[in-house]
Amino acid sequence: MNTEIIHVWNDMNDRLANFVNSKVKDPDLTKDIVQDVFLKAFTKFDTLKNKEKLVSWIYQITRNEIVSHFRKLKFDISTEDIESVEYSNDSLTSELAHCISPFINSLPEKYKQAIIMADIENVPQKEIAKRLNISYSGAKSRVQRGRELLKSSYNQCCAISTDIYGNVMDYTAKNRKLSCE
Repeated sequence: MNTEIIHVWNDMNDRLANFVNSKVKDPDLTKDIVQDVFLKAFTKFDTLKNKEKLVSWIYQITRNEIVSHFRKLKFDISTEDIESVEYSNDSLTSELAHCISPFINSLPEKYKQAIIMADIENVPQKEIAKRLNISYSGAKSRVQRGRELLKSSYNQCCAISTDIYGNVMDYTAKNRKLSCE
């Protein structure tokens, strides 16, 4: 047994577990990944050319294991799960669609126009710039600022959870006195 790798492993085990947990957000999965990293590091130690880079090598193995986990997870989802998730996301998004309109209407006119063109009519921002007779960078800024104002408005009313693609996963009213109507 190589005592060098065991010594380094004992020193960095907690840091590695914290690193993994910050990425996967699951303590049990964290333990599994850290264990897999240890096994790979221990069995492949003889392939490491520069022993001074042991710590960075272990972190590279860790990053690869995390990526491998998410890849495997991506391919393990059944088609039934995908269909049910898409249906529920569509229904939640359509439920909220009627609530967004009052928030858009409450925006200052210049931001309201930009949001309607960009996000409802799907007009390219270069075309928005032409229609509003402003520069392209001005149109981009106006759309971005309008989105920020819109988000700020509805965040006062509702807590909306989205996935990484922006699909609505869940929502709840923050203040019962405020209404989407």
